[in-house]
Amino acid sequence: MSMALQIAGRAGRHALINDTYEPMQITHNNKPCWVARAVAPRYIFHSGKARWCISKQIDDGARCWAYCSATGGMDPSSSGPWTCCDQDGDWRIDSRVRCTAAPADNDKFVQLRMSLDADMRHYGLVDHSNLKSLWRRLDFNGNNIVSLAEIDKLVVEMVEGGTWPAWLNNKPALMRAYKKTILKDGDGDDWVEKHEFHALLLNIFWFNKLWQVFSHIDTGADRRIDLREFQAGMSQLGVHLTDAESVQEFNKIDGNHGGQVLFVEFCAYIRQRVNPDASPHFDADIITGESCTTTIRRHSGNHATTDLVFSKKCLRDFDELEQKIQALVKDKKQLRALWDRLDFNGNNIVSLAEIDKLAVEAYPLLNHKPALMRAYKKTIHDGNRDDWVEKKEFKALLGNLFYFNKIFWIFDQVDGDDRRLTFQEFKKCLTLCGAKVSTSQARQEFAQVDRNGGGIILFDEFCAYFASKSCPEAMTAWVD
Repeated sequence: MSMALQIAGRAGRHALINDTYEPMQITHNNKPCWVARAVAPRYIFHSGKARWCISKQIDDGARCWAYCSATGGMDPSSSGPWTCCDQDGDWRIDSRVRCTAAPADNDKFVQLRMSLDADMRHYGLVDHSNLKSLWRRLDFNGNNIVSLAEIDKLVVEMVEGGTWPAWLNNKPALMRAYKKTILKDGDGDDWVEKHEFHALLLNIFWFNKLWQVFSHIDTGADRRIDLREFQAGMSQLGVHLTDAESVQEFNKIDGNHGGQVLFVEFCAYIRQRVNPDASPHFDADIITGESCTTTIRRHSGNHATTDLVFSKKCLRDFDELEQKIQALVKDKKQLRALWDRLDFNGNNIVSLAEIDKLAVEAYPLLNHKPALMRAYKKTIHDGNRDDWVEKKEFKALLGNLFYFNKIFWIFDQVDGDDRRLTFQEFKKCLTLCGAKVSTSQARQEFAQVDRNGGGIILFDEFCAYFASKSCPEAMTAWVD
């Protein structure tokens, strides 16, 4: 099967069916199947009962979004009209919906997307009973929603148990999968719900595949790609570009022209290659926090989440929480109760996923994933350097959680939504922290942080700088 299908014309409910569908390597009811280029569970297949269906699952088509009568032939491009489910739940013919044949795309990354369903089928993640069982394991408390921490815990356990391959356990990829699921495929809240689970699994496979590609190109292993690495890496992947074409493509990714590309930017670039007709507003998850979800809601027409409001944080919030945590650290009874809540299974060690869950539930002010990762890494580095935080390291963990989150908040207030600080943004940080320095002094400080002279500072570099100035004394005082 060499032809793709394009569905267009649907408006209102289930407009998500508008997409380009590439031919799959499987058949259903002895007829070919197609899957949407957008990394989402959307399929065209034959129901076995004289219908072509568009649905989120390849089955008997009983719960599909749209269908048309199969009038012969091996694809629905010559069939019609299409019947769709409207807002009131009734099925009506929609004469605007068209299905046309188009050449299949041989782009390297389109083919990478086409490998997802085969991988998921290999690991039993398309069978309804298997998905149901896995969801129950993930949603162990049965409230039909799961957090990022619970998802991370599942991935870690499935990989450590040998059920899933090791390449599926990468935190940057998991964060991309989680954000796409809740912001694009879901309803825009902070939780993954049961009906979003299939999309989540698809996203986990997709972004981990992209992370593998990104890591292969990133020969400097600094989680950034420069033009030289991009040129060499794309060539090795079989994407042959001239020097001029390489520069042109690289500039498409490097939106701020800083000369380096981060993973999130690479993901947005690949989305545009794979599914160029999709709404560009869905790349707004490059923007973090409040403005991201606002952008998604404004352009998605999702009324289910329009009443949700994000409250802005301020320094006073951190000052108040600092006093509370300092008091808690001095109170052995409260400290023990909080540890017992974190270490709910009583094995005296906790994982990153368990720490994340505590931050989300008990301290929403401290719920910034980059800060959580820095706090976790510093705690285990200062401890016995295994992958767990032990009871004796708990005070240090609390101190690290607070200070790295406060640092991230300061960083996030001034950076231009690209997780990198320019010199002018760095100066704003110093002002926000109450530092009175001249422009020349600020440039000297900036040069100390920006050791490679690239003109930008990443969050990790900013953390190291900030900690060298004030945090160690404060955290030592807490622990003592």
